[in-house]
Amino acid sequence: MSNYIQNIKEGNHLSFEIVFKLWHRKVYAYFFKKTASEDQAEELTQLAFIKLWRFKHTLSEDFTLDVQLFKIAKTTLLDYFKKLANDSRNLKGYHEGLSEMAAEESKLFDAKQELEVVLNCLPPTRKQVFVLNRLHGYSYKEIAEKLSISPRTVEKHISLAMKQLNGYAYTPFLVILLSFLK
Repeated sequence: MSNYIQNIKEGNHLSFEIVFKLWHRKVYAYFFKKTASEDQAEELTQLAFIKLWRFKHTLSEDFTLDVQLFKIAKTTLLDYFKKLANDSRNLKGYHEGLSEMAAEESKLFDAKQELEVVLNCLPPTRKQVFVLNRLHGYSYKEIAEKLSISPRTVEKHISLAMKQLNGYAYTPFLVILLSFLK
């Protein structure tokens, strides 16, 4: 076997193929026992032999080839399990993030629906003035120019809208929400 080590270190493909044929089943059996999956065992076996070839320069004649190959197999398996654990953590974090985002969007949707119901209680012009000011951030002067009314009328509409909206239970919450919906 030390001839195989030396030949593989020198890049001899034939020696590598022989080692592959000699040890493939044992390495596969090792991975199958650890993963209980034929597909994963085959993939990990391929990876172990790829690493054997890729890191052939690190082979040592002080140890038998099977010892070195199974050391590679063991590190390949550990890397695989680390990747699985990391993927699982990432997937869990992604799922939690989606759940939180969905909950927030649901709350925002509900709040927008409540706001729409409350705003529909206002007369049309008052509603338009209120929405332009509180939702879209227009100044009184800009609203006055846009609607061809005086700034004083805009101020009166806002004041009356706030008084009318104060009668609703969730209005303080909705008014605060208005600042976030811009």
